[in-house]
Amino acid sequence: MATGPALRKLASHRSIHEGAYVEARDLTLVTERLLNDERKDDCLKAAKALAEHWETRVIAHADAEEDGLYKEILEENPELKKEIHMLTRDHDLLRIILDQIKEKLGERLVTREMIDQFKSLLIVNEIHSRSEESKLLKE
Repeated sequence: MATGPALRKLASHRSIHEGAYVEARDLTLVTERLLNDERKDDCLKAAKALAEHWETRVIAHADAEEDGLYKEILEENPELKKEIHMLTRDHDLLRIILDQIKEKLGERLVTREMIDQFKSLLIVNEIHSRSEESKLLKE
């Protein structure tokens, strides 16, 4: 699958990362506030929306990178194999953490541990995005 130009240019790719990150961060803060205020039903709705955001924005973006961008870059620059492997592992970690969250959401309960997992997604994604931008993308 050929990669669109937005994924190959640093500025537009960074914009994609930043938009998804800011939205996830803000939804995480709202979810945590609702948990602290013991608004269980609203908190559950917010947590579900947050999990959906990670699935449709971040994981879908990761899938597109793995299906196109990473393969193309690897063909052009085989010496980047280790970096691409590490970036793919980051995606795997995001998927694993999100799957754990979704399993708990199936129990219709938001916990402090779940909030910590949402925050860990933010941390892993931030590190991943900066690494990807510095190692694979050009102006």
